[in-house]
Amino acid sequence: RMAEDIFDMRRQMKKKVLFDLSFVNRTNILGLLLMYKFIEYTTTNECFELPQLKYNDYVEAELKKHGFWELFQAYMTNKDVNYDKLNFKDEGRFFIAPLALLRNNNYDIKERFLPKIESYYSYNDKIVSMVLLCLGEVLLNFWEHAVNDTKSIIVASGNKVKVEIACADTGNGVISTLSPTLVHQISKEEVLVKSLEKGITSKKMTNHMGYGLWILNEIVTATKGRLHLYSEGAYVFNDFGKIKKGPCSFWQGTIIYISLPLVNPQSLSDIKGVEFDKLKNIKIKFE
Repeated sequence: RMAEDIFDMRRQMKKKVLFDLSFVNRTNILGLLLMYKFIEYTTTNECFELPQLKYNDYVEAELKKHGFWELFQAYMTNKDVNYDKLNFKDEGRFFIAPLALLRNNNYDIKERFLPKIESYYSYNDKIVSMVLLCLGEVLLNFWEHAVNDTKSIIVASGNKVKVEIACADTGNGVISTLSPTLVHQISKEEVLVKSLEKGITSKKMTNHMGYGLWILNEIVTATKGRLHLYSEGAYVFNDFGKIKKGPCSFWQGTIIYISLPLVNPQSLSDIKGVEFDKLKNIKIKFE
């Protein structure tokens, strides 16, 4: 709600602006990711002139732990932003993996990201399969649709109990890309619900099958996890198998948050209705 006004402030260079994070005493990877996107978007689009940042020890510690601190400092001081320092961290009890979705060959997500998760969950192949499948579907979704946002970051965090995945962009959102392809005009929240259905895609007459968000939703339902999807003034939640939808504050682009319990991991072969013959030519490219 506090961020939605920035999408009408491009090139306004408003003066005497303070980002006050000093009251934050609890957050997760999605909260940290949205703080980053707020800073990145307003800086890149010249919304404010020399804004100030206020924070407390907790916020500083969380930003440093998850790899966002140096990005914050670079954007706030107009220095070069180095995404190469976003690295996988294995703390034993948990891991943190923030990675920029940069569109160049020098930033190899496959090499930096996936083998380390395979190693972390090497004791259970099904967990590895589920986590990599969900990461791949989130990556593919943003790669195809966030073409106007080259600074998106995907964050994964996990332990032996659950895995969380979050990604946010300020490009073309689900609603603006999917709505024109639908036969009937429906509300924004209904468009998001529709996007979770099998076979629904904004890129008809291509090899896009509309499986991505449907697969994520099926896995979340089967594991009794959580899927939160926000786009352009609407949301849809799948909380433990129950769907909730409605209007919300405007976010330009799309936000996805997934929480997967690891008690009952699911693989692609566990999902009913997957047509494997049609998937043979579909390849998820992590590079």
